[in-house]
Amino acid sequence: MVTANVPSGPTFKQQELAGWDAKANAYDDYAGKITTQIAGPLLDAAGVRPRTRVLDVACGPGHLAGVAAGRGANAVGIDFAPSMVGEAKKDFPAADFRHGDAEALQFDPDSFDAVVCGFGLGHFPEPDKAISEAHRVLRPGGRYAFSWWCSPDKHEFFALVFGALKAHGNLEVSLPPAPPIFRFSDPAECKRALLSAGFTDIEVREHPLTYELQSPQQALDLIYKSSVRMAMVLELQTKEALGRIHEAILNGVQAHKSKGGFRIGWPAIVVSGKKPS
Repeated sequence: MVTANVPSGPTFKQQELAGWDAKANAYDDYAGKITTQIAGPLLDAAGVRPRTRVLDVACGPGHLAGVAAGRGANAVGIDFAPSMVGEAKKDFPAADFRHGDAEALQFDPDSFDAVVCGFGLGHFPEPDKAISEAHRVLRPGGRYAFSWWCSPDKHEFFALVFGALKAHGNLEVSLPPAPPIFRFSDPAECKRALLSAGFTDIEVREHPLTYELQSPQQALDLIYKSSVRMAMVLELQTKEALGRIHEAILNGVQAHKSKGGFRIGWPAIVVSGKKPS
């Protein structure tokens, strides 16, 4: 989204950590209503079943590890945001949650039968390190699976927000260098990254998730209360531009009116691979 160089200030990782730590208690009320929809397909792609030793990387408030534990798996979740770990421990006591870094996992090689990462890779400064770490801690024959959002040409909400920004604001605001936000929206790039890390038997599947809103205002609330990078881009607009961007987003949501509210397409892909035996 934004790659402008800045001479000083917090890094991308520091901004992500501060943002997610601050927004942990609101996550389930907004983004969590979408991300939880992928739990079943993501765990299936990793082959998670009873007694599977599974690691949930960037676990957030713990839903994925919690669902895995509900399947009878031995689930461990790690996240770099202490508040997220606290939410997870509170809501899913059947799983084991710890503070940890996706790019430097504190586990021995061959520790898990499966590793999953729900919508985390695009928030890592060096996502290839996180993929390599997942490969390292997997046992031979184990599976890794991650999810990420489809690109704006398929994703109605991203098309709406980026359309509003392009029409009324400035995408080139001063944020620290960061990986391309839609890198892992590209199935070919996902396959390349997993092959490079040593995975085989790679599969990519698209899932048509949706977000149900009661009012257009909830679209703005989601951005500010349960996103980090997108919220910062809006916060760095001029006051006049921000007003026009908000108006365009609110008007855009009106086009998605459905019975009882508003329904916006929010598709994602699930990518999985096997560590060779």
